[in-house]
Amino acid sequence: MKALPLIAAILIGAGAAQAAQKPPAGSATNPAEVGEPLPANAPKDPYQLAAWCYGALDQYLFIYDNIIPQLQAIDKEFGSSVKNETRPYEADMAAAHDELKVIASAVEAAERASPRVISTQGATAVMQGRSIWTPAQQHTRRELARAWLSWALPDRCDSNARELKAKSELLGQALKYNAPSATSAPRAPVSTSEDVPNAAPPPAASATDAAPAPAPPPEAAPAPTPTPDSAPTPAPDAAAPPAPGTPQA
Repeated sequence: MKALPLIAAILIGAGAAQAAQKPPAGSATNPAEVGEPLPANAPKDPYQLAAWCYGALDQYLFIYDNIIPQLQAIDKEFGSSVKNETRPYEADMAAAHDELKVIASAVEAAERASPRVISTQGATAVMQGRSIWTPAQQHTRRELARAWLSWALPDRCDSNARELKAKSELLGQALKYNAPSATSAPRAPVSTSEDVPNAAPPPAASATDAAPAPAPPPEAAPAPTPTPDSAPTPAPDAAAPPAPGTPQA
């Protein structure tokens, strides 16, 4: 087997660290403590946690649509337990979409029941959930696909969402302080280290292009044409000298 890419190794190390923090088997008294754990920096407030889970899962589904060729290549190289799928992990994606609806419904129910504005905090938590994918997107799409394959939604996300919705519906309110919902926060674009512009920069202007052409010299004004009125008066003829021997007056 080929060596794991850097991002996969990082995620495996992170998973080992999380596993080391789990209590010994059989010591958990709360079913929510069993299964995939929450990260240490996940929100503690039930509403914000539901919004965080929504962001993480929604971004997971959005990334899927951007790495299908890489997932197919990995399955072809290492094999897949499911055969003849139109798209890889089709059944898993259908289940993930159903879970996303459960979480979104809980977030929106809490917002309808709240007598104060909480959707702004929820939107921040949604973006925080989406941001867990940012480190994986610093690498190639194949490495992003490997990171995607290693991720699972924390188990607490489902139980928290169901508890939050039940408590919110008990309040019986239908307030509108939180429109639009935090679930309307935009998705983060999927961009990896391979997504670089291919367009070459425009060529630098040459010295001849940069210098403006010299302006042509101004044409000389034509000489004015004399008119009859302005024609010069001929000078009078000089008097002829007297003939020799002629007495002068």
